[in-house]
Amino acid sequence: MAFDGKKAYGHAEHLSVTIGTRLTGSTDEHKAAAYITKAFKSFGLKVTNQRFPSITYDNRECVLEFRQGGKWRQITAEPVLLSKSTPAGGVEGEIFFAEAGQLGYLTPAMKDKIVLVGGPIRPEDRPRLIRLGAKAIINIDSALRDGYRRTVLYDDERAVYGSLPMATIRHLDGLDIIKKPADRARLVLRNTERKSYSLNVIGEKPGTDFAEEIVVVCAHYDSHWGCPGACDNAGGTAVMMELARVLAARPSRRTLRFIAFAAEETGLFGSRHYASQLLGKDRREKKASSFREKVDKTELERHRLTFNFDMHGCTIGRFHATFNGPEDVGASVRLLASETGTACEVKKMPMSSDGTPLAAVGVPNVQFARGGATNGFGHQAGDEIRYLAPEAMGDAGRFADDYLSRYVTNASTFPFDREIPDDQMKDVRNYFTTKHMTIPGEKPPKGAATRRSKPRGKK
Repeated sequence: MAFDGKKAYGHAEHLSVTIGTRLTGSTDEHKAAAYITKAFKSFGLKVTNQRFPSITYDNRECVLEFRQGGKWRQITAEPVLLSKSTPAGGVEGEIFFAEAGQLGYLTPAMKDKIVLVGGPIRPEDRPRLIRLGAKAIINIDSALRDGYRRTVLYDDERAVYGSLPMATIRHLDGLDIIKKPADRARLVLRNTERKSYSLNVIGEKPGTDFAEEIVVVCAHYDSHWGCPGACDNAGGTAVMMELARVLAARPSRRTLRFIAFAAEETGLFGSRHYASQLLGKDRREKKASSFREKVDKTELERHRLTFNFDMHGCTIGRFHATFNGPEDVGASVRLLASETGTACEVKKMPMSSDGTPLAAVGVPNVQFARGGATNGFGHQAGDEIRYLAPEAMGDAGRFADDYLSRYVTNASTFPFDREIPDDQMKDVRNYFTTKHMTIPGEKPPKGAATRRSKPRGKK
């Protein structure tokens, strides 16, 4: 049973073309979950769907105009999803240019004005803009590109730092507005949201000799609003699915748990939910009178490693991996890369992907990706299947197959300690703090509001 790059490509094509955009909590995300569930079952895996609450959202209107030389002209703008909507008639005001959004430029002079800023305002500075009476924020893209990189406010951080109507314009449009210059702006923004649910799809193959040891092989299958998400991350999901087919047909000494995570693009919600559930169960199991501390292991403690795929399939590119855990984990990737002639850069650091929430609850990880110029279409409408190649997926899958066969499915003893060293755990926790996300198993930051029961904006 050999890994087939063409089969993987077929999965990526179905997810990104036949289904298309797989927005968190949307009908199409649910269709993708059903597709993956059916595939896992056909491989002979025991399948469960882990359901959790999520928010799905849309933009119904985003119209931005600037006044230059006494004349109004419309500029193409992109909504910041899940930001606050304007009143029905929009907001209008003088322009306040806040440079790159440094704190020193955020002064009382922005009252009743529309703030134009070269790049995004830091979330922790947003309360200052709200307090000083800014009407809206217009972000000038910091990169030169034709399309738009989709942006969404994480629910965690907007609950803590509040929200304003926010939109993004291209860098050269922003340059024109500043140089001409424009003196007033008006914005009509109508974002909508509603409560929904998402599904982590879990397919399990029990181990033969060490069934109590669990290794997670995972990828996220959702995409951003209006994005086909071919490379990010239909490609990674497709490699994981084909690997599941291959490994399900072979004996494995350890239990393999293949997981397609949902809602990654809105703040790692799927993997954070999975990790939090494990941690909660761990605490309950340890409180039981029958639990023997030196003998028994909780389900969380039985998780030994996560191997995560994110952003795969670009035709021209290079492999790279990050890891959290003992140094031997990183060394094992470097060793196999050298032996197989696979160029792969390996770094010790958290990656902004689904292995990191599991690291936060003590599970070492390898997070495997493929970078290339066309990855620049990530989080944009241009992230299309035409930039992916079966050969690139085949190379990724065969490398992962070799790695897991050597260190997991065939190994006489598990080669890595189950630990996240203190310095790395500090980096992992800092990742969540910097991204304004709740650390798995912990309460939201102080000051966080509870999730609204009603959607923002009109349906």
